[in-house]
Amino acid sequence: MGRKRYKDQILLQILEACAECGTSKTQIVYRSGLNFLTILPYMELLSRCGLVVRIEGEIPLYRITDKGEEALGHLRRLEEMMEDHWIVPENMQEK
Repeated sequence: MGRKRYKDQILLQILEACAECGTSKTQIVYRSGLNFLTILPYMELLSRCGLVVRIEGEIPLYRITDKGEEALGHLRRLEEMMEDHWIVPENMQEK
């Protein structure tokens, strides 16, 4: 099993997956390493915050917004700053 991730690392992976023209939930699940149940609260949060939009269709797709692009840039910079210091305390690990 891989190392535990902070929630901001998970959000970063989801936003990166949505940065393409349109990404299905299945593609987001595979790229983020989550399952269909655990990804739902993250997708709802990103949608509520206006960072991703759902494009309706036969297969709904998710796309990052301009605001999401800005957040993605911040999260990438944060990850770069902290990449050598990732030791996740027990109370901050994903469940």
